[in-house]
Amino acid sequence: MERPIFKPVGTPVAELDTPTLVLDLTLVEQNLVTLHTFFQQCPAKVRPYVTAHRCPTLAHKQLAAGGTVDGIGVSTVGEAEVFAGHGFDDILIANAIVSRPKIRRLCALARQTNMTVAVDNPAHVQALSEAATAAGVTLQVVVGLQTHAQGCGVAPGQPAVALAQQVHTSSHLVFAGLMSYAGPVFHADAARQEIQQAVDTRELVERAGLPVRIVSTGTTSNYTIAGSTSGVTEVLAGTYVLLDAHYAAHCPQFAPAARVLTTISSRPEPGTAIADAGQKAVSTDRGLPLVDLPLATVTSLSAEHCRLQLTGTTAATLQLGAQCWLTPYDLGTCINLYDYVHVARHDHLEAVWRVAARGQYR
Repeated sequence: MERPIFKPVGTPVAELDTPTLVLDLTLVEQNLVTLHTFFQQCPAKVRPYVTAHRCPTLAHKQLAAGGTVDGIGVSTVGEAEVFAGHGFDDILIANAIVSRPKIRRLCALARQTNMTVAVDNPAHVQALSEAATAAGVTLQVVVGLQTHAQGCGVAPGQPAVALAQQVHTSSHLVFAGLMSYAGPVFHADAARQEIQQAVDTRELVERAGLPVRIVSTGTTSNYTIAGSTSGVTEVLAGTYVLLDAHYAAHCPQFAPAARVLTTISSRPEPGTAIADAGQKAVSTDRGLPLVDLPLATVTSLSAEHCRLQLTGTTAATLQLGAQCWLTPYDLGTCINLYDYVHVARHDHLEAVWRVAARGQYR
């Protein structure tokens, strides 16, 4: 576990040791207002997908911002356990929980928290039913829909109806509705097609005589389309609150509020600089970060270092010991590297928040 040297509230951000992940609270609040105001004004609501940041303090701020279903979404049982321990009592696991150890933990968690879990296979439904019956608990279940080629889920339409009927007739399971989660979909027509598949399947399920309480679809990338579509009840969005370089290019209404502060530690050549934030501090699983220096580009990251290519005046003037900011390409894999995040306002430290669900991938 990380053992940070905590600085007192009011410390200038420039005095923090590097590399360190810093959240700009003013930008966080702007992002919250942008998305949550939208959902306050439409029938569908947002379910914050907190696996993007894994921080209970931030998740509480999301729920407090309004326009929510009063619950959150996570990816794993481990994340659900952590957030349940921090006062969250409506949790959707947007994932199939299949192995016996995980199902036992899920049932234990259901004794204290309203748990909803996704299914996409008849054998999975049977396993959940048997475990829930043995544990004496009831699980809310949504049928996961495969709305794009690389995703999990059962096919929309009649296959989903058949699975919903199996859930409905299974002991200690309650059919709650449908879920479609395709990850970022930035093309509007593709987003509408995915969302419409969920809405059309809802109509088929209701014709079969089953009530559909939840239709969860859409993401930060297409929340306005999903939230405005009749028949959608909730949107599972998470990246909006902090953003990252991947989403920033497509979602200009939000601002990157989580960045890694780093220090130039070497100038080996005139057109090159080395900073002290490598893969252990930023992550490159999905892409390289962006740097805020003019006329500078991140070209590679090793375990401990970031290599920058410099041109023009930056190449001539950048000094050893200078600081710069890296915006991670993927928010989730970056934050998962930290036990704590520094929270700043107007370039001064305001708080330190624990990333309590870091590493909870089981």
